Amino acid sequence: MKSQGFQDHFSKLAPRYTRHRPLYPEDLFSHIASVAPSRSRAWDAGTGGGQAAVRLANYFDEVIATDGSQEQIRNAQQHPRVQYRIALSEKTDMPDGQLDLVTAAQAAHWFRVDDFYNEVRRVLKSKGVLAIWCYGLESVDDRVDVVIRKLHDDMLSPYWPKRTIEDHTYQDIIFPFNEFPRRVFRMEMKWTLGELLEGFRTWSAALFYKEDRGADPLEVLAPEFLAAWGDPDQPRLISWPVYLRHGTPD
Repeated sequence: MKSQGFQDHFSKLAPRYTRHRPLYPEDLFSHIASVAPSRSRAWDAGTGGGQAAVRLANYFDEVIATDGSQEQIRNAQQHPRVQYRIALSEKTDMPDGQLDLVTAAQAAHWFRVDDFYNEVRRVLKSKGVLAIWCYGLESVDDRVDVVIRKLHDDMLSPYWPKRTIEDHTYQDIIFPFNEFPRRVFRMEMKWTLGELLEGFRTWSAALFYKEDRGADPLEVLAPEFLAAWGDPDQPRLISWPVYLRHGTPD
């Protein structure tokens, strides 16, 4: 069942999404935990497959992780301190003033942000922290990066919903809180070419392209990726910049 008003772009991708997204860096979580007023309870909004929620559980006694997609919740990573719930990020049943931290990992651009921020103000403790982040386009080397840009900027350009905010690294997203200095972190993964292409297939724009044109954009570009990559079974280092904005309501 879909929550009212929720546009579910990811149910069809849920199992793949959980398996083929990069892992956020540990220093991101240690930093946001360090600025929270205590480490009792956190809420991860728009949790998707729970990638951030299970990492927060290493720092907080309890993590509530919500998503509007039933399939995402069904396929989410399990952890004894994470409670998954199907709910919109703009309206939850959580009590007033009980949370130390609210996070939205690569998700805030999907929200009705004014309503989400009102909910954040309601549920946070005094001096509680909201942390939202997104990550930029991955980089391998000059040759592979040219093909990545061809995929992202050319082939998929008409299929990116909410693309502008992501491309601007959340610089332009409304953030009406007492903001801490912005931080940039870095994710790194060692993936084979096949793992990289599976990661691209979790992009919403790749799904919309395939539905519209009846072709997998990664199959179309596979020869160019192979020529740029070399041995497809040889893992290579891939990196992503991670852009954090965080602050307190008061």
